Amino acid sequence: MVKRLMGQPVTELDKHGIRWHLDFPDAKKPGWFLPGGRVVQGWVVLPEKLAAMRSAVRIVAEWQTAFELCHPLDIARPDVIESIFSLPGEGHPQRVCGFRFTVPPKLGYFRLWLAIDDERWLLEEVNLDIRDAEDVQQLKVLEGKQGWLFLDNDTNGSVDQFMGRMRLTQAGVDGWNNYLTELADTAGKVPWALLIAPSKESVMGASYHPLPEGASGPMHQVLALSASAGAVYPVSELKALGDSAFIPTDTHWTHKGALAATLALLAGLGIDENACHALFEQDHYISKTIVGDLGNKLTPKQVSSVEMLVSFGYAQYKTYDNGLPNFGRLLVVEYPEALVPSTCLVFGSSSSYSMFNYLCRVFQRVVFVHSAGSIDTALITAVAPAYLVAQTNARFVVQVPTVTHCLDEVIREKCAQLDDKAFEGVREKRIIASDEYLQYVGLLRWEKTASELLK
Repeated sequence: MVKRLMGQPVTELDKHGIRWHLDFPDAKKPGWFLPGGRVVQGWVVLPEKLAAMRSAVRIVAEWQTAFELCHPLDIARPDVIESIFSLPGEGHPQRVCGFRFTVPPKLGYFRLWLAIDDERWLLEEVNLDIRDAEDVQQLKVLEGKQGWLFLDNDTNGSVDQFMGRMRLTQAGVDGWNNYLTELADTAGKVPWALLIAPSKESVMGASYHPLPEGASGPMHQVLALSASAGAVYPVSELKALGDSAFIPTDTHWTHKGALAATLALLAGLGIDENACHALFEQDHYISKTIVGDLGNKLTPKQVSSVEMLVSFGYAQYKTYDNGLPNFGRLLVVEYPEALVPSTCLVFGSSSSYSMFNYLCRVFQRVVFVHSAGSIDTALITAVAPAYLVAQTNARFVVQVPTVTHCLDEVIREKCAQLDDKAFEGVREKRIIASDEYLQYVGLLRWEKTASELLK
């Protein structure tokens, strides 16, 4: 069911003489779906006095407080011109008056706004019966040039971010400003940095992405904040690696990409750069064929050749791992010969894992929490790290991290979601440490939570 506001007087739009219509979604028509999701299509025609502002018109779709989609009028609609003005559509200055984009197919509600410069009007509140989307299949992979694959149809809108059609709302900007400010306050005198892993699109997109890159997006909005001075965003370092920065059939960077990001992070933390470079200059890499998280989604599966670090592996130095998949994971890596004889606490994401090969050779103890940059202050107090790192991915910036993360709650929620097969997988991955050791490193409380639920 689509709730229409068009039949009601829209005072501001009437006053300005702005006409518009939403073709899809429409309660009287079947849902229209494309590979990108449910189609939102319509048109906007301005009065003659405002016609010169057509390029400034944006249609905004919003269903979350932190971000919104923002689309221009870029579809030719000569049929609309002929109907409204009784003039030939071809050649008319407002012939390109249409919009068409997609929203997630199972989105049940969104608001549609008309924005012109700094003014905006609510066009419609759309409520949808999502039963028509039950059988919609979305391909999660976008095939680029020369075998490069990119993420598509993810919950963070990676394609819309890359094309500059997704942006943070004021609430999202304020949320990031508050997070960065609170992160600095929480760190206090402890050296800290926020590492934001650039998206594959932002590094490799100009060469291989099938769609055009936009001028700005959420990442640019975050970096524009004065509070982001402590952020490390190594996009130039990764671009300097060329094709060696990312895995063609995966969303993540290569080992060499992870090294470039690690060195940028260490510089941000004030660690001696020359000493760090010396640690890794003898590293050896060999080319291996891998599938990757994107190549695995295709039929047949697509593989790529990537240079992998073979002269060092952090896994043998793990002293504790609660084994949980993704959020809620807690692990410790200890390397006695590390450059700095102290602890680095990392609140990171999946991009952090390949960095452990390098981080653990710098810091004698690396304690990692999978939280995508969200901070549990109780864990900081318990671990008492000499260095603090928050790490998230650029495509995650539409989900503002917090400093009120509660690892206990996340562990409980994750365990409640595991089926029997997943439980077995967790038990196989777990590396159990003694209570005395966990008490010493400050993690006993959280292991007790996990062990009670994984019996």
